[in-house]
Amino acid sequence: MLLVALATLAALAPCGASPLNVLFVSTVSSPSHYIWVSSLAGELLRRGHHVTELVIKPPATPHPNRTSFVIDGKIYAETTPVDLETIYDHSLFEEIHFLYDFCRDSANIVFESKAFADLLKHLKQKKPDFDVFVLDFPMQEAFIGLNYVIGRKPMVAMTAYNLPVEVLTLMGSPYFPSLLPYSGVGAHGGDPLTFTERLQSVYRWIGFTTYIDWVYRPDVDKMIAENFPGAPPLAELEKDVAISLVNTNPALHGAMPLVPSIVEVGGMQARPPKPLPADILEWINEKAAPHGFVFMSFGTNVRAASLNKGSRDAILRAFARIKQRVLWKYEDDDILDKLPPNVRVSKWLPQNDILAHPNIRCFVSHNGGLSTQEASYHGVPILGMPFFADQLGYAKKGERIGISRTVIYRTATEEAFYEALTDVINNPKYRANMKVVQNAVRDQKETPVERAAWYVEMVARTGGAPHLRSPALRLRWYEVWMLDILAAAALAVGLALWLVRRLLGALCSSGGARRRTKAKAH
Repeated sequence: MLLVALATLAALAPCGASPLNVLFVSTVSSPSHYIWVSSLAGELLRRGHHVTELVIKPPATPHPNRTSFVIDGKIYAETTPVDLETIYDHSLFEEIHFLYDFCRDSANIVFESKAFADLLKHLKQKKPDFDVFVLDFPMQEAFIGLNYVIGRKPMVAMTAYNLPVEVLTLMGSPYFPSLLPYSGVGAHGGDPLTFTERLQSVYRWIGFTTYIDWVYRPDVDKMIAENFPGAPPLAELEKDVAISLVNTNPALHGAMPLVPSIVEVGGMQARPPKPLPADILEWINEKAAPHGFVFMSFGTNVRAASLNKGSRDAILRAFARIKQRVLWKYEDDDILDKLPPNVRVSKWLPQNDILAHPNIRCFVSHNGGLSTQEASYHGVPILGMPFFADQLGYAKKGERIGISRTVIYRTATEEAFYEALTDVINNPKYRANMKVVQNAVRDQKETPVERAAWYVEMVARTGGAPHLRSPALRLRWYEVWMLDILAAAALAVGLALWLVRRLLGALCSSGGARRRTKAKAH
């Protein structure tokens, strides 16, 4: 026993100078999503590890320990624009199909890419010995087949999409629709969901789970079989996942009961600012903008240039009425002759660094998760204009905890936008509430990306972190929910009632027989 204990402690001890060989795959078709996952790759490189990666964007800077296979051409999100006029009103059925069509189509683009073929060739010819496989997993599950190619190594599943219920299921962690809205953002400080919110959460959970189990996962199995001949099905390969890194932080997402193999690393991309370009700094500094400035960006998946002209012009007229300067990420040139004197547009802007500038007064955002995290990290109140997915949840959460206002794109008039914008700029409660969130977001013993990298190293040195594995993974679903116990209890109670009834019936029959016998005797 002593030798076993010493061996276990040795395995858990930090590996120090031994660099890891990491296969890192991130193919979710979202440039902003890649900003989050690439921060982990950068931290692993900083720690001296070797990273072989399949990614949607080339790395910002080369590194001698980095071998990159970059998907050439435009990714799915860049070739299939979102219809901003209809997506907000999607029914549950339309929402499910929109999301999982995106998953299938974007995965197939990667499978057909030269980068994927080159990676497979590299793996089969070079036969590198990897210590751990890090996969951006939900929404691109079929790429788990790469673990079969490299010999079933310990896996780390990660996701920038908050805390998907699929991750809870994957790690054997319970999901309670009463505590976490399905594909939404959780309550704050223990504030419970209302009856209506819980009802909607159950409805969405049933709808999504039915589709995932009966339609999507079988499709993933087909993709695995087609692209990784001989590989086991998804359910078998998922057993290699040791931990999941999720993009949540209780300060924003709310508290949830999680097994220890689910590690919260929300806001890995948020960081202290880098110096701003001189032309931007000259536009937003206190001398040039004595009343401060407003920054507007809809991230990388929602193009501001796709706004209909009526809505765009209403926003411009509202901007023209405020004292602040405006910096707007806008992707086309069709707006240049319409800009008020206080508005400047650019096709690309360093969002994190702009949000850190002390002269900012408000962030007009689509309420994407990463944008909300960066605004929270830098303490900037938000005017939200959500369109789909987690944007809706973050908008609702932001209003609930008093760090933002929300305007609905389809119905936002100039006056409604102006009123909400000036309220966020001038009412000190939004910045005060955001300051509380900012303090909670930053109050951590290490940065989220440092925590994520440590867990990757721990998975490698422990051979898959078996000590963190949930026993729920070895139980059937009805055993997890104790339905077998309830069934046995119900059967026992039913049997006992039946026996009592038979006994009472026998006693009554016996008593009746005696009374009849006596009557005959008289």
